[in-house]
Amino acid sequence: MSYSSSPDATYQVVSVDDFSDCVWLRRFPLSPVRLPTFSVAADQVQPIASEMR
Repeated sequence: MSYSSSPDATYQVVSVDDFSDCVWLRRFPLSPVRLPTFSVAADQVQPIASEMR
């Protein structure tokens, strides 16, 4: 997934909150250091074309 505020980076979707229309993300690929998750509005997240096969 890409995040509109940081289009150069790739993110992993951790959770989708339908009630608040938020998506919880973290940077991908994962690193040995624990990466924090954060929520963004669902309309700020778009799938990467190569993942849509």
